[in-house]
Amino acid sequence: MRYGPLVACTFLSISSLHGQVVLPSDPTVDLNPGFRNAIAVTGLFDHNANTVYNELPLAILRGEFLDRDLRERSSGALRAKGNSVGELIQARLQWTGASCWGDRSDWRPLVSIAHHEQSGLSFTADQFDLAFFGNAAFEGLTASLSPSGYEQIRYETVGAGVQHTKGSYLRFDLVRGLSLAAVNVDYASLYTGEDGQVIRSSLLGDYVASDTAGYDLSRTNGLGAAISGRWSFTTRPAEKTRFSIGVEDLGLVAWNERSVAISKDTLIRYEGLRVYDLFALDAVIVNESTVLDTFGLRYDHGSVTRLLPFRVFADVVVPVSEDWRLSVLAEHRHLPGYLPQLTAQGSRVIGRRTMLGAALGYGGFGGLRAGLSMKHRFGEHVLMTLSTPQVPAYFTGRARGVGLFVGIDYGF
Repeated sequence: MRYGPLVACTFLSISSLHGQVVLPSDPTVDLNPGFRNAIAVTGLFDHNANTVYNELPLAILRGEFLDRDLRERSSGALRAKGNSVGELIQARLQWTGASCWGDRSDWRPLVSIAHHEQSGLSFTADQFDLAFFGNAAFEGLTASLSPSGYEQIRYETVGAGVQHTKGSYLRFDLVRGLSLAAVNVDYASLYTGEDGQVIRSSLLGDYVASDTAGYDLSRTNGLGAAISGRWSFTTRPAEKTRFSIGVEDLGLVAWNERSVAISKDTLIRYEGLRVYDLFALDAVIVNESTVLDTFGLRYDHGSVTRLLPFRVFADVVVPVSEDWRLSVLAEHRHLPGYLPQLTAQGSRVIGRRTMLGAALGYGGFGGLRAGLSMKHRFGEHVLMTLSTPQVPAYFTGRARGVGLFVGIDYGF
C-alpha cells in the first residue's frame, strides 16, 4: 500500500469538521488507494464552555427545574467578564472520484454536501445573574453587561473541487442560508434604584436576524458562496514532517430583504407606568406597539450581507517512529467568544487495522480538554473513525464541554 487518494479523502473529510487534531494518515490502517470511488460520511457535535459546567445546559436541555443550588454553583464558577459558550453541529457527505486529468493523476475530483449549525456566546457574570436570579441583588448597584456578543447560524453547502494525494485540496461551495441571529454589545449597563422604582440602562450595540417568520429547513432565507482549501507541504522532498495551512467556509451570505436589524446608542430611564384614569381601559393596557415605541425597538427591514463563521487552521504531523506520530493543530473560528485553540495529539498504530490517539487541547470556547480518537478498518472497503474532545464529560456533570465525531469511509 502507499499514501494515496483514499487516505487523503479520509484525512480531509475529518479535518474539515473536527475541533481537535485528527488521526494522521497511515498506509497500513487506511483504505487501499486503488479504489476508483470513495464515499465519506462524517458527523460532529461539539459543545464547549470555559466556565459553565455541563450540568446547567444539560438540565435546560432536559427541561428540568433549575434549583437555586444549581444556578449558584454555575454563577460561582464565572469570571467577571469573558465567559464563553459555543456549539457546533455539522454533517457532511463527500464523494471522491478517480483521476481524470491524464498526467495530473495526483489530483482527483470531489463533490460535497454539508449541513452546519454553529453558535457562539460571550457574556459577563452580571448578565448571567440577571437572567437566572433577576435584578433584586443589584439594588443600588450597576450591573455590567458588556462586552458581550452572540451569533447563531444555520446553513447548508453544496460544492465541488479537487484534492491532491499529498493532502492539499480546493473546494468551492454554494451556500443556502437557513437562519441567522447575531447580537454585538459594545457597552451596556443596568442600574437598579435602592427602592426598586428606578431603572437606568445604557446601551451601545446592534442586532441582526434573518426572516423571523420561520426557521424550518424548507425555508431559504439567504444565498451565498464560500471557498475552502488546504495546502499541505514538506520543507524538503524527502522530509517526513508535513505542514498544512488552510481555511474552511470563507465566504458571504446575503440574507434576503425580510431580514431585520436594529442599532442602538441610547440611555433609558424607567420609573414605572403612570395611569391617570383607571376607567379608561385603553390607557391601562400596554400593548406591544406602545412598548416598541417607548423603548425605540422598531426594526429596520432589508437585505443583510454577513461573513460565514469561517475557520482558519495550521497543523504539523511529525513521525516519531514507525508506529508513533505527534500532531499539533492551531485553529480559530469567526464566532463570538472563540479564542485561538491549540491542540497536541500523540497517536500509535496497533496491528494492521487500528490507530489510537490521545489529545490535550486549550482554547476555543473552553479551557483544557482531554480527548481520545480511534480509527479501525473493517475488511478492505470500510474505515470507521470515532473521536471525542472531552472524555471527562462522560463521567461527571461538573466537566465543561462534550463532543463526539463519527466518520465512515467506503471505497469501491
